[in-house]
Amino acid sequence: MGRTEGDDARWVEFVVLTEDEDDADRADRLARQLRRELAEREFETRSVTAAAPGDTKGDVAVFGAIAVALVGAGGMIPTLIDVLRDWLGRRTGPDRICVRIGDDSVELDRPSFSEREELLQAFLAKHSDR
Repeated sequence: MGRTEGDDARWVEFVVLTEDEDDADRADRLARQLRRELAEREFETRSVTAAAPGDTKGDVAVFGAIAVALVGAGGMIPTLIDVLRDWLGRRTGPDRICVRIGDDSVELDRPSFSEREELLQAFLAKHSDR
């Protein structure tokens, strides 16, 4: 992902990862749900085709992916983090999100979100200035 020609947006890719290799529908449903929630907060989103992240933990076989535009990112980052925290907080399973910009990524899950929140904020801020 990244900037597109003639576009002031930095596109951030979100890959929703599930542990159940037979449940592609669930991964897709979770990605669509996250996309709806981001759109409700007025983030521009689009579907993407993505390969499973190479640095994911465990044997992740199923995933769904979306992209989110960060325009003038500074003020959007706290809102984006709030949406992700809320969305992950409602998950009961071992679902995770890989946040990827170009070759750089960070992985989040419900148990680790609070301890990785500062890392996510720094990650998004670093890429919003490019």
